[in-house]
Amino acid sequence: MRRRLLLLGGLALAGCAALPEAPECGAAEGPRIWLLDADWHTEIGLPPAALPPALTAGLPEAALVFFGFGKRHFMLAEAPGPAEWLAGPFPGAGAMQVTAWPAPPPGALVLPVTPEGLAAMATALAASFAPGPALIEARPRRRFYAAARGYSLAYTCNTWTAEMLAAAGLAVSADAVVLARSVTVQAAALPGACRLPARPRLA
Repeated sequence: MRRRLLLLGGLALAGCAALPEAPECGAAEGPRIWLLDADWHTEIGLPPAALPPALTAGLPEAALVFFGFGKRHFMLAEAPGPAEWLAGPFPGAGAMQVTAWPAPPPGALVLPVTPEGLAAMATALAASFAPGPALIEARPRRRFYAAARGYSLAYTCNTWTAEMLAAAGLAVSADAVVLARSVTVQAAALPGACRLPARPRLA
């Protein structure tokens, strides 16, 4: 019961938090991590050269490779319907999504890290996959693998993202993280964080 109350409290706080603000990115050098916020879901991007070859196997050439954790049946649904959304909060098997991006996605947060932090994150990413890694499904520019652990409201895609950022040595806590905003608010406040320009809207 206490754990459930803590989670509900985290949801309430995240819903009230101000939208994350970060200056627009300019020219930058050194190791970086990209944080993609897709409303309810977050993913982490790294340059392919920083990753073990097993994690990029079968992907086309890419500027960045993004990783996301989630509930397996939901992530594999190309267009999640009412059944997937209704079952979403319930525990289930986890999956790792790996996506090749030809360029950094507009609006993503860019976070500077040390070379040691980048290497530590790559190690943590590899440990998030079930041994193998065990490929579930392959799509153009995207692969799905079995995750090392399952999904639940106590461990969501955003909890995983916060853990990966913390593994890189960044001051991000995964405590009570459920929603995407709980991660992005913390990440946007990090020293040196910046946001890529959003894609301009068509008139």
